[in-house]
Amino acid sequence: MTTNIHNLLPRLTVNEIFIRDLMSEKSPCFALGYVEEYKSISGFLVLRPDRAIPTSSTQQGFRFGHSVIGTIENPVFHFIFEFYGYATYHGLVDLGNPLIKKVISTMIEKGDYFFFAINPDQTVTAFRSQLDTSALEELKTIFEQYGQTSESPECYEKICSEFRKKPAPSGRVFNWVCRNNPSYLDLTENRLELSPRQLLITKLI
Repeated sequence: MTTNIHNLLPRLTVNEIFIRDLMSEKSPCFALGYVEEYKSISGFLVLRPDRAIPTSSTQQGFRFGHSVIGTIENPVFHFIFEFYGYATYHGLVDLGNPLIKKVISTMIEKGDYFFFAINPDQTVTAFRSQLDTSALEELKTIFEQYGQTSESPECYEKICSEFRKKPAPSGRVFNWVCRNNPSYLDLTENRLELSPRQLLITKLI
């Protein structure tokens, strides 16, 4: 799926502790969370590459895909981010993880998602995109089929290790971080407001 990109103009709110913990992790990494816009909550995905994604690439948007790898008993959900003419990134998560279940459920309910890319200098590229009909139905089907399963941390790491040896399509596999603290999804406290200037030009935090 190619995203229909819209540069963000309104003020957004995220959980400050989530952002601080994310920024303390070693890049490249990625995470999922909640963002508030006009008092409405949406899911978001955030990447922290170890090299800045060129503006010439982000201006074209990117292809956002998903699939399931592993086995029926031990499925791992696979995100794909293809930045045209630059690079392809992968993210692997446990669909049974409570935080992931809430964020993906919200993405399905709203039919859209936000995307942030935080560069090494902490400048941010931010987009909002609709999920097209086919992508939304595919996401619903996967979630209904696998959303109640959960593998052990050891099994998850084994599947990720095997995938890293030969990712398909070819690309870099980012570490999944900020995965086990439910307070990351709480936007009633520890609120960090991001203005359009902060999102598109200056440092995040």
